[in-house]
Amino acid sequence: MKTRTLLLCAPLLALATACQSGPKRVDPGGDGTVTSAGVDYNEIVEWTDRLTQQMLASGFLDSGEFGPKPVKMVVSKISNKTDLSHFPEEVLIGKIRTALLQSGKARFVTTYGAEGTDEITRDTQELKNDPLFDKSQVPQSGQATVARLALATTISWQHSQGLDEAQNTYIVQMQVTDVTNGEEIWRGESNPIAKVFEKGSVSW
Repeated sequence: MKTRTLLLCAPLLALATACQSGPKRVDPGGDGTVTSAGVDYNEIVEWTDRLTQQMLASGFLDSGEFGPKPVKMVVSKISNKTDLSHFPEEVLIGKIRTALLQSGKARFVTTYGAEGTDEITRDTQELKNDPLFDKSQVPQSGQATVARLALATTISWQHSQGLDEAQNTYIVQMQVTDVTNGEEIWRGESNPIAKVFEKGSVSW
């Protein structure tokens, strides 16, 4: 009986295995991507494009008021006020930084800040006490750049519920502050992105 059961189940297992499809590569900005109730990659691209265009079009990086180009900036704060504990903040900020750097109008200081920091500058200073290295090649103290402008980012979320459906709405706001006097000199926000789904179809 056991052998007969195995023989009957074998075709069913083979059929189930054949129906399963493995991972496939898709265009991250195309129609073949998964749409979640949260924030997806193509929406982050949409946000960063809009915010970068707003910042570059505002003219404050070209004014000369905050030093010659490229103006020195630092990431000061990233506030995730959404329901997404694993929101890809580094992707959002990273794309903004890349666009500003490639524009030639701004450079980001990496020795301090909330994101994208690199300890190599401090580590290099410590080499002057290491007999293995040529001390003449170690930069003198006081050479690190202090940022003139600070970029802060807030990702917000609004949840709404109807009788049968629920909606998540997300938006990103950015502000640039002059670190010499604490004045806000620019603020921009993304287009809101809203996702509607059946209640109970997404676990919280």
